[in-house]
Amino acid sequence: MKGVGRPGRWRVGLVCVGWLFLSARPPDRLSAQASLSASLGARYSSTLVHDSIVSPFDIRLGISPALTLAVALPLEAPWTADVTLDASYGAVSRHDQSGTVAPITHVTILTLGVALRRDLRHGFSASAGAGLLAYLPAEHIGIFRDGGGPVVPMGTAALGYSPPLAVRRGLALEARYDLHGFLTPALRTEGFVNSTVVHRVALAVRYRLWKGSPP
Repeated sequence: MKGVGRPGRWRVGLVCVGWLFLSARPPDRLSAQASLSASLGARYSSTLVHDSIVSPFDIRLGISPALTLAVALPLEAPWTADVTLDASYGAVSRHDQSGTVAPITHVTILTLGVALRRDLRHGFSASAGAGLLAYLPAEHIGIFRDGGGPVVPMGTAALGYSPPLAVRRGLALEARYDLHGFLTPALRTEGFVNSTVVHRVALAVRYRLWKGSPP
């Protein structure tokens, strides 16, 4: 029997966390208490690949629009469990040391995550969690010629701020951070062994689409 690989262990872990949330709140209560929100913003990603042939070059993902849907499940105050689905779409380009930029392709990045959020004073909140991330390239070319690679685990953190006036309108500002390892099958073929740690930062405005009843 084959052992469970690292991505498989992360999937199992996320399922277990989700099961614990459901156990803490029965489904009929969840449907009444859960709230739904959407956020839209811009995301910066650090360098995907750094290498040198004749001269050093980087492969980067440009600043991208980011859309997030989140279901918030109330726990014991001041804690909330968030389940998020996030999508961003951007252009991947090669940046040479001379300043030349050569477009490669576009890529969609999807993430599914769970996080534990705590409400703080003065309208602030903070959260931390984990999830799974996948690269879906528009074309099989360059570093994506053999696809975007497997689903990989990621870690997440976020800070939110919603002053009283914004709370009444269901609005909040968010700063989100995550990190993951990047290594495609094409890079492995070229001799890359270690994943590049990619850091992503997003600034967004969140709007509450639907608010559940108090627990």
